[in-house]
Amino acid sequence: MKIIVFFLALITLGSCSNMYVQQVNANTKTKFGFEISAPGKAVFFVTNQKIPSSGNISKHEKIANSLYNKYGPATDNFFIASTNAKDVKFNLGDKNYYIEVEQLPKRTAMILFDGQHKPMVEFNPKKYDKRISKIK
Repeated sequence: MKIIVFFLALITLGSCSNMYVQQVNANTKTKFGFEISAPGKAVFFVTNQKIPSSGNISKHEKIANSLYNKYGPATDNFFIASTNAKDVKFNLGDKNYYIEVEQLPKRTAMILFDGQHKPMVEFNPKKYDKRISKIK
């Protein structure tokens, strides 16, 4: 029983991972990206161009577009968009977090920043809406 619980927890943690988020110093600059500062909230749909395309990208794009229509356009407190940025930096008070899109293990992902915690990376398009509704 303990083994089953362990594997379920491992699968859950792997689908929405923070291990691709690095804490960096304030002087770190993005190469081809942008910076978002708290208390703003942001959702970015990203594509790792280094990974070959599969049928999953059209599903990702379809869901991203529907969520943009549902939650967009941008406001002072919430921003949702698709981007071709190669890296993103998030400022959270005295902590700075950096995500390099080209280091993500899957071609498509959603980066979620609630303005209060470390950003999250979600790879499962079916979970995008649920994750956004929690921070909106």
